[in-house]
Amino acid sequence: MSRFDMRHRRHAWVVILAAGATLAGCDKTNTVTQTPSGAVTTTTIAPSADASAVIGKIDASLAAAASAVQSSAAASQALTKVGDAIEDGAITAQIKTALLTASDVKGLHIDVDTKAGVVTLLGTVPDAISRSHAERIAHDTHGVKSVENRLAVQAPA
Repeated sequence: MSRFDMRHRRHAWVVILAAGATLAGCDKTNTVTQTPSGAVTTTTIAPSADASAVIGKIDASLAAAASAVQSSAAASQALTKVGDAIEDGAITAQIKTALLTASDVKGLHIDVDTKAGVVTLLGTVPDAISRSHAERIAHDTHGVKSVENRLAVQAPA
């Protein structure tokens, strides 16, 4: 069980115990009123000053717990975004390295961009075979979801 789960359970127990203490700390007042048809007894139950203080502490504890949960969720989202950016950068680096080492592809003339696993190839290549090979290199790289091949084939000189 994680440290966060342990704290969460601890807060739940604090709330339960405090709620029990609050109920036990209520002031009960009986008022008897004489009416023409007889006596009417009214019972009023209200939290004592101590119980009201406990309720205030419970509210503050719950607010702190809710804030911790929100902070944890925000941190998790930030870490996911960082992880995605690192993964995209690694994919781009792998493809660029493979393009630079491929003898039939002029990797210096190809720009590689990766976003959420989608690779975009931009630039110019000497022929259709180089264009297809560059796309195949990108597509075969681990982590690539799809490839947008925007490579232009140079017109013969």
